[in-house]
Amino acid sequence: MIRQAVTDGLEAREIDHDPHFQWRGRNVTRIENLSDIVFALALGMLVSASSPPIDFTDLKFHLLGIIPVTAGFAILLLVWNMHFVYFRRYGLGDRTTIFLNAILLLLILFIAYPLRFIFDALFSYILIAFGHTARIEALGIFDTMMAGELMRYYAIGYALIFAVYALMYRHALKRADEIGLSTKERMLTALSVQVFIMQIIIASAVAILAAMPPLWVWASFLFFFNWPAGYGLRWLYHRKLRKLEQAEGATG
Repeated sequence: MIRQAVTDGLEAREIDHDPHFQWRGRNVTRIENLSDIVFALALGMLVSASSPPIDFTDLKFHLLGIIPVTAGFAILLLVWNMHFVYFRRYGLGDRTTIFLNAILLLLILFIAYPLRFIFDALFSYILIAFGHTARIEALGIFDTMMAGELMRYYAIGYALIFAVYALMYRHALKRADEIGLSTKERMLTALSVQVFIMQIIIASAVAILAAMPPLWVWASFLFFFNWPAGYGLRWLYHRKLRKLEQAEGATG
């Protein structure tokens, strides 16, 4: 099913936070309802993953937990926003979209607890620098080999989620004629696919380096390449868009 496109461009620019796209998905479907429930469950699992405090020391650790919880919460919200934008942009509800969305929801539920554990561990390593070792010992991480394995899990989950999004956007691009994507929208969709592929490559490199003993300490720093690489891709595509707009203006 493909929902009817909304033709009021002014409304899209003033209300939506995606001004370069005409949003085709205006009504919330059952696919999105189910997805929002799953995201809400995952966010709840992330926040409530730790046991309730039973004494003052536990309470202090619980309050400090707001830092890793916030990091994991931000990542899940980023993934949710990508999901929200996809269904607003394309309004697709066919079998392929349902199948890929189901895989995505399974991944979201599966990574909720590991995501909390990973950021708890990263925060605990920061506390070690200040002489507090109890938190990392409570997590059962006793050497750098375990830390490298933990980073591999995170990188693999990260790559899988972006692989699903890349497939979803590729699918939308294949149905561009049916849903009426403009030339600019096709280019932006292709840009999204390229950005997702870039994320997959970087996450895969992190997972590989995290399995190599001399390099696993530095593996996570590869994630910082996401910003310059993503910015470079967007700059190239926006340059193409400007040329396209200039050409359209000259012929008009």
